Amino acid sequence: MKSLLLALAAACPLLALADDVLPGHLVGVWGTAESLYAGTTAQSELHLLANGTGIMAGSSPPAISIADPGKINPNMRAVVGFPVRATSDGDRLSLQPAMPPERNSPTPEEARFVCRYDGGGPTLTCSVKGRPEIVMKRRSDSVEEKTAEMIRDALIQVSAYAGKASVLRPQPAR
Repeated sequence: MKSLLLALAAACPLLALADDVLPGHLVGVWGTAESLYAGTTAQSELHLLANGTGIMAGSSPPAISIADPGKINPNMRAVVGFPVRATSDGDRLSLQPAMPPERNSPTPEEARFVCRYDGGGPTLTCSVKGRPEIVMKRRSDSVEEKTAEMIRDALIQVSAYAGKASVLRPQPAR
């Protein structure tokens, strides 16, 4: 009987991690356009799972030819993304980058994205301290399995790095 109670007690934290923490109307894919490569401006994208994990990504505007400034290559962009942990309070969504702390990194409050949900669009209007607002429309109510796997892998890597930060911290260039 003791071993059964011990097994149940050990499983409780794991079960809590599996619970959905986000309401269904916030889960899925959100973006400023149909992809990170659309249009002639920078784009943003957010992929959120029901358990509150996700990935935020952004792209630069497309590259402009030096030889011909009127020529734009829409497929040449800088694209960057990072894992996030999300919580919600009604129609307010808080996204915290899930990154190991670095010496010169912003504080959690400075890095937090705060988004307001509007069901009329539906849209998410997100802001982070010192940056213009980003308005993203819902593109899908679910995240592709390949992307969900990428989110899980990214969070595992961040956790592994944070656990061994003193060993894995890159050395400065000489």
